Amino acid sequence: MAGYNPTFQGEPGYLFTFKSNLPDGIFFELPPRNLPLNSQPILDDEMGMCIGYSVNQAPGLWQIYDTNGVFVRMEEAPLESPLIDPTDIALIAFGVFRILRTGRALFEASSRAALSAKLSQTTINFLRGRLKIGLSARNLKVTKTVATRMSDPGRYVPLQIMEKAIRYGTRSPDPQNIAGQFIYRTEMHRLVKRTVGGQVKYVRERYRLHVLVREKDWTIMHFHYD
Repeated sequence: MAGYNPTFQGEPGYLFTFKSNLPDGIFFELPPRNLPLNSQPILDDEMGMCIGYSVNQAPGLWQIYDTNGVFVRMEEAPLESPLIDPTDIALIAFGVFRILRTGRALFEASSRAALSAKLSQTTINFLRGRLKIGLSARNLKVTKTVATRMSDPGRYVPLQIMEKAIRYGTRSPDPQNIAGQFIYRTEMHRLVKRTVGGQVKYVRERYRLHVLVREKDWTIMHFHYD
């Protein structure tokens, strides 16, 4: 495994809280089991990941889905522009909700559409809460070596994504044959913001995530993606 040193196998694990330090316009996503048709990602700047999906039903009305593609609620978010060009209405179907670190929800539709809409705080909290079901990321420990690597924007992966890899990914013995350690692997996407023809899009880049875990205390010993 790239960058993995077996001499660190006894390194203690610690509870850390991480916030995204990814460059602007980059997020991570685990492919949902059932991606809703015509859905757009709901992106969280603080976590640096997709926390759900929206499907436009009408101007100011969306179906909201969790990260597994399961419908959870309807969201009515009145548009905040008093005068809406018909072209802007057509662009709403392609808009992406983005939750800023300030907690404010930004609606990214296009580079020219003079409109905005907000997700309710109830919906934001609900989607974040859905990520905590099961083995919560708050219960995962990491070594100080891993914590240092998480501070590198080029290596950062949301802890919630790694938790999902442990819960749903494939499990194999440690490549170094260290007892009690296992490696979990799963497909992962990196969403990269692009503006094409004046329209904001998030392009999916496919990667494979590898997470090495000491299971006796659920400590992440190493991670990387390729």
